Amino acid sequence: MIKKHSRWFIFVADTVAICFSYWLVFQLRFDFHLPANEFDHFVKTLPIVLALRLAAFHYFGLYRGIWRYASIDDLVNIFKAVIASQVALAAIILFLWHSGFPRSALVIEPVLTLVFVGGIRFAIRATREIRYESKTKENHIKVLIFGAGDLGEGVLRDLKRNKTHKYEVVGFLDDDAGLWDHRIHGVSILGGRRALGRVIEKYGVAEVVVAVNHSRGPLIKELMAHCPGAQCRVQFKTVPTLEEHLSHKSAGFPVRKLELSDLLSRKKINLDMAALHSILSGKTVLVTGAGGTIGAELCRQILNYKPKLILMLDNHNTAMFYIEKELKEAGHGAQIMAVMGDAGDEILLKNLFETHAPQVVFHAAAHKHVPLMESNPQEAVRNNTLATYALAEAATKYKAERFLYISTDKAVRPSSVMGASKRLGEMVVRAFAKVNGTRCMSVRFGNVLGSSGSAVRIFQEQIQAGGPVTVTHPEVIRYFMTVEEAIQLILQACAMGQGGEIFVLNMGTPIKVAELARNLIVLNGLEPGKDIEIKFTGMRPGEKMYEELFREGDIRKDTGHPDIFMAIPEESDIEILKEQMSSLRLLCGLPDPVPLLNGIRRLVASYTGRPEGGTARQLDGETAGQLDSGTARQLGN
Repeated sequence: MIKKHSRWFIFVADTVAICFSYWLVFQLRFDFHLPANEFDHFVKTLPIVLALRLAAFHYFGLYRGIWRYASIDDLVNIFKAVIASQVALAAIILFLWHSGFPRSALVIEPVLTLVFVGGIRFAIRATREIRYESKTKENHIKVLIFGAGDLGEGVLRDLKRNKTHKYEVVGFLDDDAGLWDHRIHGVSILGGRRALGRVIEKYGVAEVVVAVNHSRGPLIKELMAHCPGAQCRVQFKTVPTLEEHLSHKSAGFPVRKLELSDLLSRKKINLDMAALHSILSGKTVLVTGAGGTIGAELCRQILNYKPKLILMLDNHNTAMFYIEKELKEAGHGAQIMAVMGDAGDEILLKNLFETHAPQVVFHAAAHKHVPLMESNPQEAVRNNTLATYALAEAATKYKAERFLYISTDKAVRPSSVMGASKRLGEMVVRAFAKVNGTRCMSVRFGNVLGSSGSAVRIFQEQIQAGGPVTVTHPEVIRYFMTVEEAIQLILQACAMGQGGEIFVLNMGTPIKVAELARNLIVLNGLEPGKDIEIKFTGMRPGEKMYEELFREGDIRKDTGHPDIFMAIPEESDIEILKEQMSSLRLLCGLPDPVPLLNGIRRLVASYTGRPEGGTARQLDGETAGQLDSGTARQLGN
């Protein structure tokens, strides 16, 4: 067999097949005793048959395919070519030979041609499959596919045809009992999810590929539950769903390791694309914290809506270097501008707004690490609150269309300085809600999987180091979502906001951090408690046992979007806010954090941070008066 099945080889093979099938039909018609006059018919009409057949084959693209991948679609094209050429052939022969030509040959011959020509193609594929299967499988990884639908079939086909893969698919599992004991491409369907442990033990399975399109999170968790202990040391993997495969236009169904995001019970987010285009297309957009996880993903997704320019502001030069490099390499160099600096630098903001006049502002810059902010409250307030005030003031002064502040669930009944500083940021945005026509709003959500410094990254590093994995408390619960879906919902909230709202993203079901750590250990092919220990270290300063998304005083409203809720907080007075920000700025300049913490308590009554047993330095009368007046009238919560 020729190693590379060139077009010329196929062309010659088709020519031989057409000639043989046409000769055979005459022999069959006359019981292999061909009369001389019929042989004369055969010789005279053979060139016509060859010309019509080969022309039709070329027209229907039969010489553009790669025949070691022959499929049903290719057989359909062969059928079309044979029928089209047969119609023309019948017309010509019946016109030239009014009588004497064996009419039955016109019926039998296309069937034989279809069989021989199609047989050549599928013989090429069959010989390749046989050669592939005949190779030694001693070093092949034994794989079990869960899901015997279209996605699972695609995975099997991809693994079979890719010579670089060293996988042996031992079988399928599927919950549809009607499929059990059937075969897909020669591979048996061995049962449902309850058979997982038995099949793994019987066949020595090393990897389980989950190939289902919907409800992966609960399914994967249950599969892992059916595979406990060292006897089921397998690695779970998955593939893109059919929808993801089509949207990314990827080739094949690449098998990848399971990620924690696969365990989340998340559904596809519905976006109002027209609304998003209307607020972003052709606009100049400012994104603060553009080097961070949220800010960088904001830039990536905003570019999908063809903005005029994205001003990427960050004070972390290494992070900025990488996101700028990534976006330039993706061909967006003309649509982005990297700006190094602090989001609270009033001179920088003045220059940015006067020079570029951003119409939409996404404020993602923030200090987010709770323990660090507990020991640096001045910096938390300076960056998370005062910088938000400076940016909102600039955005409204220069009449930006929209201003969106990215908050956190830790701002609800905050127990930490970080949470309180973000709650103060929400108050700032509320006070600027519709100043000069700028629509100012906030979006509140929980933890993002895989963000810098997140629990997931820390756990992964600890697992790679051999453990232990450290968790503060066995009952700590957190909300989690992927960065991609968080940004999609942020953009959607920005499009629907009228000003003054706090949008709250649907975070799904909260997860115990200890369970998350155990799942991550299992996903690495290890056994919790045996290979990797989970160590509980105790709650850290400012940390909550569980997070909330709404405060008691929030008025909740439906937005019409299933994944976005809305809280309407109390009204705020911009003049009072100015006094309070001035007071906070003075307190941030003191070396002793106690006066600042007391000031935070006056402004955020729900702040439950650690008590300070007396103040090392009391507030001066003027500052205390400013704080008290503001709190008493409007912004205390």
